Amino acid sequence: MKKTYSFTKNDILQIRGLGLTPSDVHQQLEVYRRGSNYLKLIRPCAHNDGIRSFTSAERKHLLKVYDEEAARLKILKFVPASGAASRMFAEWFSAAKQDTSGSDGRRSFFADLKKMPFISMLQKDEATRRMLKHKDVKALLEYILSADGLRFGWLPKALIPFHAYPSGEVRTALEEHLGEAASIVTGNGKICNLHFTISTEHVKAVRALLRRVIPVYEKRCRVRFKVGLSVQSPATSIVAVDENNLPFRDDNGRLVFRPGGHGALLKNLQNLNADLIFVKNIDNIAPDALQKKILPYKKMLGGLALQLRQSVFAMLKHLEKGQCSDRELQAMAEFCRFEFHAGILKGYTKLSQQEKKKRIFAHLNRPLRVCGMVRNVGEPGGGPFWVLEKDKSQTLQIVELPHVDHGTTTQA
Repeated sequence: MKKTYSFTKNDILQIRGLGLTPSDVHQQLEVYRRGSNYLKLIRPCAHNDGIRSFTSAERKHLLKVYDEEAARLKILKFVPASGAASRMFAEWFSAAKQDTSGSDGRRSFFADLKKMPFISMLQKDEATRRMLKHKDVKALLEYILSADGLRFGWLPKALIPFHAYPSGEVRTALEEHLGEAASIVTGNGKICNLHFTISTEHVKAVRALLRRVIPVYEKRCRVRFKVGLSVQSPATSIVAVDENNLPFRDDNGRLVFRPGGHGALLKNLQNLNADLIFVKNIDNIAPDALQKKILPYKKMLGGLALQLRQSVFAMLKHLEKGQCSDRELQAMAEFCRFEFHAGILKGYTKLSQQEKKKRIFAHLNRPLRVCGMVRNVGEPGGGPFWVLEKDKSQTLQIVELPHVDHGTTTQA
């Protein structure tokens, strides 16, 4: 039997103000108490077992497909950018609370600081130059992280200086995404479409940065940017809990809610209108020197998505006409199995022709996603696995550590 928590009248007003109901919050509390539902992993994906690789000729073909199709389609880059930079500076926040006067701690801090793209900003300011000269770690951390200084501990990642160039130019993550998008998602009329999701409190600052840098990048990249912004729906917020899985409250007695994860941004994504959307997190951006190596692979993925799209649309139109032979239906089923790893053939031979059409149509008439994978060399992050679903079908998923039951030897 589910436990229920008694909310006050003010709680209910606060919950409804977010677009949630008390029942929604009760369900969230139940998930905290019950714990996560782990995925059932079958095996990791491998080459020709969930992951495809392409020959040089195939890569060239996919690049050609992308370049030809992109010119006449609306292509957009979607960048989740509401995340705060606090985790990026977690070690420095910790250091700010500790004694950093020891020589080892100071050496480590200044060795890290020299590598930071914003070091030139500190060297140009008279006050911070004195801090650097006297190796005042505490004062520097206070200036870099706090609201009285650069505020990097509170700003979103979009506004943090990410890369420094030999010319002295320092670019934020948001600026780097503008430059990358100009090389990938520019379509007819040299229009480059982007959409950033940001948190409500940073809308003004992000808009101010865009007003300042868009003219610069339009001139540099010879494109015209159309940039949209949206905030994560408050209805996707999750109640915070204490160690007893009871709702956590602030000093004023109000319930504390935090933004939902990236999955909560699906609403923002669904509201966009484009033929093809590239999705990339704000902090997943390379400097110019690496972009030349990366861009062909991005276009290749786009070419694969558009090539599959052409095939899917052709089959859907043919199915809608209603005149498909058994051989054609079998070819479509094989396409779904090979291209989408679909368990569509389970019991397929026992179906009537009409039922076969319905099953194939339902499988094809849905959003299409193509995901590029890099070799696992020990870096953190999710990986590709075959997953067993409740209906015993097998699906491909990118699995993160929290999805795995580490207490079971066959899953860890």
